Amino acid sequence: MLKVSQSGILNVAGRVGRLTERTIGKLARKNYYTAKAYYYYKLARADRRHKGPPPLLVYQMGKVGSKTVTESLKTAKIGRPIYHIHSLATETLDEIERKYKSFTHIGGDLKHFWRCQYIRMRLDRGLNNGEKWKILTLVRDPVARNLANFFQHIRVEPSGSDRQWKLKSEWHDFEITVSDNDTKELIEIFFKREEHDLPLIWFDRELKGILDIDVYASDFPISKGYMIYEGKKADVLLIRLEDLNDCAAEAFKEFLNIDSLTLVSANVGGQKEYADIYRAVKDSIVFPEAYLDKIYSSKFAQHFYSEAEIEKFRAKWSKTRA
Repeated sequence: MLKVSQSGILNVAGRVGRLTERTIGKLARKNYYTAKAYYYYKLARADRRHKGPPPLLVYQMGKVGSKTVTESLKTAKIGRPIYHIHSLATETLDEIERKYKSFTHIGGDLKHFWRCQYIRMRLDRGLNNGEKWKILTLVRDPVARNLANFFQHIRVEPSGSDRQWKLKSEWHDFEITVSDNDTKELIEIFFKREEHDLPLIWFDRELKGILDIDVYASDFPISKGYMIYEGKKADVLLIRLEDLNDCAAEAFKEFLNIDSLTLVSANVGGQKEYADIYRAVKDSIVFPEAYLDKIYSSKFAQHFYSEAEIEKFRAKWSKTRA
């Protein structure tokens, strides 16, 4: 298949945009790059129509409550386009694209990924013009995040039983049948195939690597639950998910001058099609002490959480609770 450059995609997008929706739909089902060009066109068209301040990026690793914040901000009508993305690092995006293109089942995640690529180009152009963006990012207990992220990439298919599930993940390359009282195989797959170190490297790779904002350069106010970082390229609001309900109103008032933000729950694992097996795994999984030592002694955990909070996390996930 012919590969189109990023700049070429934008040019194709302009031509594609003149075609009818019906024609685009037919082309999108047949050609990856046509579908991508059309999605870029839709994003670019929305950008051209917006005459206000630059977009707000909800930019963070997956499964830290970002969808809830995104939907809440959309409801608040903040006067800015809002883009929800997980990565802007070019090497990471290239690797993800190679993986996505090998899948036989590609759902809404593909559009999310294309959005990351588009925003990287949009961000580079904006920064070159002296445009300063607003960015929201979040953190969460890294062990809880890793487990939630693993399930985010799982599809549930009918099994013919109320207590069994057919689980399939092209992202993690497995297809198994499990029951709520036998989660051993699924837990083994989680330990072998999830990217467990992602929370530990994300801020250095993304915020520091792309925007030159080092969240570790100054102490994080743990009791406050959030902090605002001012950089040359962007201003960043960082919130701990564990404190979101308590500090959201104050944080968004200070960062975006929003009064009385109402949080709207979204993308909650306990409400998804895999909710029952997710709960079963959380109730039965026991993390090895070596795993917990590595995660909770990391720069990430030590920076954003107190020793008492870390001990509470460890107690939740370790063999002492079994």
